[in-house]
Formats: sequence, C-alpha cells, structure tokens
Amino acid sequence: MRETVVGQFEDEIEAEAAAGHLRSLELDARVRYRATMGVPRPLAPIRVVSPFGEYEVVVPDAQARDAREALAKVERSTRPLRYRWLGAALVVVWLLPLLIGAIAAIRVLF
Repeated sequence: MRETVVGQFEDEIEAEAAAGHLRSLELDARVRYRATMGVPRPLAPIRVVSPFGEYEVVVPDAQARDAREALAKVERSTRPLRYRWLGAALVVVWLLPLLIGAIAAIRVLF
C-alpha cells in the first residue's frame, strides 16, 4: 500500500493529535518519524520534540485529498518552534564538553 504525507510536525504530540483527528474521520492515518540528520528516534535529545527530525502524518494515497482537507481546518500551534530551539541548545550543551576535550587533546599533541 502506498502512502502519502499529509502533514509534517516538529512535535510528536501535535502529530499524534492530527492523526487521531483523521482516525476519528475514519481515515487510516499513522505517524512516522523521519530523521533529517541521521539521528534515530530513540536518541533524539528531547522525548517529545526532536531538533533533528520531524513527524509525518501519512495516509493511503486514496485518502490523501480528504485528509489534507480535514487537516487544513485544524489550527496549528506555535509551541514546537520554541522547543526546537531548546532541543538544539541541549545538543550544543551536550556536545560542548566533548569539543572542549577534543581541542585540549589536539593542543597537547601539537
């Protein structure tokens, strides 16, 4: 069965809410995670929002038009953008000690 992406979300909760709305309209919707930088879902820095991926709501091709129309009527939140920046900041904070250590090690070698 071929599927079509009918919505893209940065927030897992909003993606699941959109898919739930489509399911309530008897459309076969599901959420899938797509890593944009090769980071697998279990390693995303924040459980709900991932700065290196997005959540896609997909439906069978035959239901795509109805699903897009249904999602067009739903208001989207601005909440995920703030958490995307928070996720990116947490990744920087997590990687900063590693970078500092690597730079110190290189300086010792040369």
